[in-house]
Amino acid sequence: MTRTRLALTLAFTFAITTLLDAQVNFNEQVIHSGDTSSYGIASGDFNNDGILDLVTINTSTLSFYKGVGGGKFADAVNQSITPNLGQAVAADFNRDGKLDLAVVPSRGTSGGINIFLGNGNGTFRQGAFIPVPGNFQFLTLADFNGDHLPDIAVSYSDSDDQSQGMQVYLGQGDGTFKLASTLSVGGWQVVSGDFNADGRQDLAVIPYNQLQVALYLGKGDGTFQNPLITNAPPGLAEWLGVGDFYNTRVQTLLGDVTYYNGNGTYTTEIFTLRYANGQLLAENDHVLTDGALGPLEESYGGDLDGDFIDDLFITSGYGGGFSVYALGNGNATFRGPYDVPYVGYLQLQSVVRDLNGDSRHDVATAYTDPFAQVSGADVLINTSAATNCPLPMGISLGGKGLAVNICAPYNGQVVGQTFTFEGSGSAFNGEAKRMELWIDGKKVVQNLDDQLKATVTLSRGNHTASFVVVDTFDEYAARTVNFTAQY
Repeated sequence: MTRTRLALTLAFTFAITTLLDAQVNFNEQVIHSGDTSSYGIASGDFNNDGILDLVTINTSTLSFYKGVGGGKFADAVNQSITPNLGQAVAADFNRDGKLDLAVVPSRGTSGGINIFLGNGNGTFRQGAFIPVPGNFQFLTLADFNGDHLPDIAVSYSDSDDQSQGMQVYLGQGDGTFKLASTLSVGGWQVVSGDFNADGRQDLAVIPYNQLQVALYLGKGDGTFQNPLITNAPPGLAEWLGVGDFYNTRVQTLLGDVTYYNGNGTYTTEIFTLRYANGQLLAENDHVLTDGALGPLEESYGGDLDGDFIDDLFITSGYGGGFSVYALGNGNATFRGPYDVPYVGYLQLQSVVRDLNGDSRHDVATAYTDPFAQVSGADVLINTSAATNCPLPMGISLGGKGLAVNICAPYNGQVVGQTFTFEGSGSAFNGEAKRMELWIDGKKVVQNLDDQLKATVTLSRGNHTASFVVVDTFDEYAARTVNFTAQY
């Protein structure tokens, strides 16, 4: 690892634990929705008790699964909703301290964005409706104009590919949204992130039925530069995952594509996409699976084994009947894939997040078994990853809904010349997307996740360490400790 100097007296190295041969174990909890199909899933503290819950969007119902602690969830409590809704995302759209939902139609169904306003008890009421063209719609949440309010970008297309594009809506803070941009390239899945590390949120989208991926760099006011377009090897990109796959503390993209070989076999290939020197570069194209496995589709980034390197979780979006993960090497290559427990035949949306606060990242997926006509939430609680610092609890109470837990050092501690700092952060609105460590007013290191671990070389004397958590919409909170370094 490299070592750099800060003000001549402070150096750091980012701590990475290498677990080259370690695989991840999960305990599975399958919770039926009581409906026949589930198309979307979202996590959040929907009843304001400081414990994460789950919601699935089903054929004609919305299921609320109350978190009861320890990574366990109660049976579904259902309410009727508009039929045939799909992908769901959660945020506090009207600033009342209660999580809301934005939901688009299930794939192949026309409609628009339904806003469901949370009542703070796991139930929801119909809010605004935003009409959107097309029969295929995908959405993502971010703060596109710097006001710390949740905004929505939606990608849409017709099944005959005659109309496609994206629309960006800025949140007004009262549960309503205002159109800010209409973008010509769109159609399939859209994701958001800061892909050029300029502090502004960008968009990446897969055009419907085209052999491309397009990157829109954000201007910070809800508008975007002209798209950077790259061909996606080996051809049609099906899904994009977001993560720090190069281990550079900059968000990058990972795409996957599955094609049928004949004779009941499929091949899934993955490739990375990163912004560099004014271009969107497609790199590291390689086969992830090749054989009798069914089609893999939806990919999600996250640190599954606790080594502070982002990994990949992929589900079988259309009829594969299984899910896998691959462990990142920190250079946009991966080990695996490895099978995980699964249920159902279709798995259409997942969340990768620490669901029980033990510092390990878990997975929850909306599943459907069309043969048994059951659906719901398939929860995988991580039991074997390396641990760091438990999440702070009770994050939904007061303030911005952000909290920091510092595991090392404790206030007043005397440490040696080198010391490993450990902390974590939780967010009520969206997720904790970044942790930062500041020492004596200077930022030392950051990690694009809810955990931070850094080994720092210190000068002799008294110091102040501040741990900062930043949420999806760039709100932040900090916690500070004082300590002394002695040789």
